[in-house]
Amino acid sequence: MKRGLVTLDPAQIPRDAYAARIDAVREILAGSHAEIGLIYGDVSRSGDINFLSNLCLYWNEAVLAVPREGAPALITKLSKRVTTWMRQTSVLDEIRSGPRLAESVGTFVQDRLGGRKGVLALIDLPCWPNNLVNQLLKTMPQMELVDLGPAVRDFRLQPSIEERRLLEAGAHLLDHALTPAWGESCPDDRISSAVRALRRSGFQEATVACGEFGDGSEFIDAIGQYRDVWLRQSRPRGGPIAISAEAALRSALAAAKPGATEANLSRVAATQIGAGRSTTLSCFPHADLETRGLYRNTKDAERALRAGEVVCIAVTSAGEEGVLSAADTVTITEHGAVPLFRKEGL
Repeated sequence: MKRGLVTLDPAQIPRDAYAARIDAVREILAGSHAEIGLIYGDVSRSGDINFLSNLCLYWNEAVLAVPREGAPALITKLSKRVTTWMRQTSVLDEIRSGPRLAESVGTFVQDRLGGRKGVLALIDLPCWPNNLVNQLLKTMPQMELVDLGPAVRDFRLQPSIEERRLLEAGAHLLDHALTPAWGESCPDDRISSAVRALRRSGFQEATVACGEFGDGSEFIDAIGQYRDVWLRQSRPRGGPIAISAEAALRSALAAAKPGATEANLSRVAATQIGAGRSTTLSCFPHADLETRGLYRNTKDAERALRAGEVVCIAVTSAGEEGVLSAADTVTITEHGAVPLFRKEGL
């Protein structure tokens, strides 16, 4: 399955917290001319919808509509037979289903605004499918569409108390899934062990990769979604390649203080990698792990880190022997990056 356990647990995230998140979107709408904000999601990129509603979009695509007044609603192409389950595992009461997403959005706008004139705000417009935007314009030709930027993602950069608890719990579970995986004799068995452990501990998604090299270096790299947060750990060990990659990551973590940029950290990490290998460093918010950072704005490399942000810092060392990674999900502090959970090591 693409997704694992999905649960709505008020002890982890109270319903009031979801209401506050929706209200934060409404505050942004109040500063624009838009009456309704629309958040797009599909199976590969639904973190914003998950963050606002706890809804797991395990297949197909959907739009979460947040009006200035009134309750939000999910508009999806999924069959109506799954809407009962979706209500039980989210804070949404209204879920609309139809075969053509743009037409369903148009009907919602008609019902809420009494017509199809006005302004709609599309959150993070560059990440919307172009054909869907064109269909919206065709369905509502008198409606103006404006871009409010990555507003929901921006809320997630500095986690709330509830999110931080989930991140710390998820990091603990991730660490404990990787530890026994090392006991397996081959990469395939290590992957199976780690994925099973993560799924059983409540991760909705888990992707694990392993590698071995002739100098004795090896690693296990795991990326997973725990509730509405994302984490990554990549553990190298053994030979010189692993030692240099881990040293590069250590150096980058020590330098990851408020004001530092990805470019700064790249230069620091490069000094630790041996001759004959190239180094790539990435540093981006935990929220972008869902897409492995593929949809980031190119200017993100110049963005200064802020205290309290949770980011994934990863060093990739490439050479003739292959590619090895060392990575961790950390909190930015005045003293450098602090791992969310660690028994030993970094």
